[in-house]
Amino acid sequence: MVKLPFFKKKEKEEKKPLQPSKEVILKSKPIRNPLVEWKKYESGEIALIIKMKETWLSKFFKTSRERKIVLDKVGSFVWELCDGKHTIEDIINELCKKYKLRPREAEVSLITYLNMLAQRRLVAFIMPKPEER
Repeated sequence: MVKLPFFKKKEKEEKKPLQPSKEVILKSKPIRNPLVEWKKYESGEIALIIKMKETWLSKFFKTSRERKIVLDKVGSFVWELCDGKHTIEDIINELCKKYKLRPREAEVSLITYLNMLAQRRLVAFIMPKPEER
């Protein structure tokens, strides 16, 4: 029996999202979610106040309508710099100056932290225009 190739089922290829280059990532500007309220304590720590959606279950159990996340001093420092004006590279340089970190150490820690904030939809990134790259 002869197998005809055009009758074969095509295997689905997993589409992976495009990964920007390291240069593009370092030139992107993190920006805070405007829907997230925050306040700064005298200690320098920042509390993020996230409004929760009201569901029938939350009405039934009388759960809190907001969630509070308290950032440590380093996290608070980074949060304040996520204003859409500072690039990730700028924030790395500021971390190195203030906390006496090596650039690579600051870069890895910052990118991990910003990814965590982005997954929780607390920050987004303004990517540089092609002519700025």
